[in-house]
Amino acid sequence: MLFELIFSSILSVSPEQAVIARVPADWFKGTTHLFDYCVEVKFAHPICPTINRMDFSEVDFNSEFFIPPAGPLSPQTLFQATVLYEVGRAPEFWLVGLGLDKKRPVGIEPRLWAEAQYLWARLLYDRRQYPKALELYDQLVDEFKGKASFHQQRAWAQYQARKFDRSLGSIVSSESPLIFQVPFFDKFFLRSLIEKENCLYHQAMQSLQNGRKFFSTSALDAKKHPWVILCERKNLGAVCSRLENWYKARYGEKVKASLSDLDLLEIELRDRLTQGQKEKSEAKIVWPFIGENWKDELGYYSVPITSSCL
Repeated sequence: MLFELIFSSILSVSPEQAVIARVPADWFKGTTHLFDYCVEVKFAHPICPTINRMDFSEVDFNSEFFIPPAGPLSPQTLFQATVLYEVGRAPEFWLVGLGLDKKRPVGIEPRLWAEAQYLWARLLYDRRQYPKALELYDQLVDEFKGKASFHQQRAWAQYQARKFDRSLGSIVSSESPLIFQVPFFDKFFLRSLIEKENCLYHQAMQSLQNGRKFFSTSALDAKKHPWVILCERKNLGAVCSRLENWYKARYGEKVKASLSDLDLLEIELRDRLTQGQKEKSEAKIVWPFIGENWKDELGYYSVPITSSCL
C-alpha cells in the first residue's frame, strides 16, 4: 500500500513541478549555482537562456512555472518571485508583506534578505517610487558593489532622483576593472539625458554620436560571457555554441533598442537647440574617470557637474 502511494505521488508530479523541485537552495549566491541548475534541467525553465525550447515571449501564466510564492522568505519563494518579476508579474503584495524596508528578521540569511531587498528595489523603481528605490539601493551598495548590473540600475534610480553627479559616478563603478564587465547599453543615453537636464545640449549631442559610434564599431565577444565560460570549462559541447548564439541575438536586440532611444532623444535635443543656446557651454564633467580603482570606493564615486541652466 505504501509503495502504491509513493508510486502514485511520483506519477502525479508534472514535468514542470519536477523542474521547479530541483531549484538549489543556494541558487542566488553566484552565477555558477544558477548555471548548474539550468544545465541539470536542460534549460527547460523560463529563468534560463532559451536555447533548447521555444521563447517565452507569450507567457502561459497557468503554467506551474509561474506559481506565485506563498509563506515566508526562502530560496524557493524568492526564486518564484524572481521568475514572476522577469515576466512582468512581480508578486508585489507578497514582497510588501516581507517588510523589506525594515530590519532583517532573526533567522534569515543576510544574503537572502539582501537579494529580496534588491528585487524589491527594482520593483519600486518600475512603480516610479524612485526615492524609496534609491534608499534601498544605497543600503545594498556594500553587498552588491561587485555586480555591474547593480550599479547600472542604481545609476537610473539616481538619475530619476536628480542626483546627476552620483548617477555618473555609478556608471564609473559599473565599468570598474575590478568587477566583471556587463554591457551597459543605456550608458550613452543616460549620460546624454543628464547633460540635457543640465542644459549642456552640445555635449548631449556629442554623447549621442559617441554612442552611435560605439555600437557601430563594437562587437560582442560572446565567448567572454560567464555562462559561456562555465560551459566551456564543463565541456558541454553543442550547448556552448547555442549559448553563444543566444547571447549574440540578445546583444543585437539590445543594440537596436539603444540606437532607437538615441534617435528619439536627438529629436528632442534638436528642438532645444533650435530655440538657441546663448553660448556654447563648457561642461565640467570629469569623463572618463581617471585615477586608481579601489574596491571600497565602488558605488561611492561622484562626477562633478556644472549646470548651464539659467
